[in-house]
Amino acid sequence: MADYTPIEIEVKIPVEDFDRTYRRLEEEGFVYTRTRKEEDVYFNSLYYDLKERDKALRIRRTIDLETKRRWAEINCKGPKLDTVSMSRKELEIPIEDPDGMEAILNEIGFLKVEHTVEKLRYYFTRDHVTAALDRVEGLGDFLELEIVEQGEAMREKCLDEIEELMQTLGYEMRDTVRRSYLSMLVER
Repeated sequence: MADYTPIEIEVKIPVEDFDRTYRRLEEEGFVYTRTRKEEDVYFNSLYYDLKERDKALRIRRTIDLETKRRWAEINCKGPKLDTVSMSRKELEIPIEDPDGMEAILNEIGFLKVEHTVEKLRYYFTRDHVTAALDRVEGLGDFLELEIVEQGEAMREKCLDEIEELMQTLGYEMRDTVRRSYLSMLVER
């Protein structure tokens, strides 16, 4: 039976020159689509330690800075699927009441972790690849390159495609980081 769980094939690269990276994306055919402010609140539990299982549970609150539209979603990420990228299963659904969802999570023993990840995210697309140029509060600038596929069958091919793209942008796999923004904030 085929697996149709969405797989996020992703790499994350620290960026030293935000403006230069922005220009390089455009030079390589990426089209700027939008800027959003995102606030990610993560949860963990003594009864089910997500960090120990290399999983993540979060509520993301988003504001589209062009349209001023606001929304929220709850997101669960599975463990990383390889040793070179941030690729993992990702499940998410929109929620109308993030405060109410947080109260439910607290009631069943999932409590908010100490740090909140806040970022401005500039989105670009080219074909089926999304590039997110992030300005993360307290951490600096990062570039995420991502392809979302259904199931794991195409993961290796997509990762190869991302690696080729990284090289055209002047990066290599050794430039990537495999830690989440949350773990970087905790380590600070």
